[in-house]
Amino acid sequence: RARALDHGAEPFQLPPGVEVMMADVCCGAHTPSMVKSIQRWRGEDGAAKGLWSRYASQSARLQASLRRLAALHGRYVADGRAAQWLEALARLGGMAPKEWFVEASLDGCELATALNEVRNASLELRTLVRSISTASGVPVEPAAQTRLLDATMQQRGVLMALVPGAGGHDAVLALVLPSAPPPAGLLATRQRVSSLWRGWDDKGADAAAAPVCELPVKESKSVSGGHNGVRIEGAAAAALLRRAAAPLRGETALSGGRQTLVVGLAAVVAVAAVAAAALQQPAASARSFRSS
Repeated sequence: RARALDHGAEPFQLPPGVEVMMADVCCGAHTPSMVKSIQRWRGEDGAAKGLWSRYASQSARLQASLRRLAALHGRYVADGRAAQWLEALARLGGMAPKEWFVEASLDGCELATALNEVRNASLELRTLVRSISTASGVPVEPAAQTRLLDATMQQRGVLMALVPGAGGHDAVLALVLPSAPPPAGLLATRQRVSSLWRGWDDKGADAAAAPVCELPVKESKSVSGGHNGVRIEGAAAAALLRRAAAPLRGETALSGGRQTLVVGLAAVVAVAAVAAAALQQPAASARSFRSS
């Protein structure tokens, strides 16, 4: 019998005005060997369990903060303030992030509080990822990537930045906000971050010549006008998958009823995981994205 999965999938989407940027760092990483090394460290180091548990808890905190941000947008819509959402994002995105705390504490700005929670959760997660890198000897967030991510997060309009997937030297991901009133909006932030990445010149002692190339990532929307990511398929589709999978696995793993199928790139919050699926920890579901 197939072993029960310890992963789950939940619907998730970013609110309007929050978008993904990604870049390829022309350096590379070998994900299978990194995953094997992390697994070996977890099995051999007595302190690994505690550190990994803190990392998993912080990953869950980041996911929860992103869901709260999306829920806040829902309240804006329900209150008839949908038009004010992008205006509020642009006002805060145009500030230095340290000013969000002031907005939240002095003015009671709920959106500033939500953005601050996401940013702080991502920074604390990165701290734990670097601790895992040091303890395991696996460069999940290498020093060169730390410098690039820190520089990215200093740009106005950047909510968070991290190494996606299994980490390493080969990519970075950022969530960005509008940082100017319409029509500039998100374009102002994208141009600022693109300029940083395009002209990146790492001055670190361990720096190598590794150009940073922005990837043209777009959100992929379903034909029904909703969002891809997690979809519910009916019994007929599940039956087709069951017949297709049986010869490969030698068994029937899907049973009747409605099946949850995960499609697309788990970018945001996997955004934050170190090959979470391979390393037996839950990862968040995400909107799907495609390169154009």
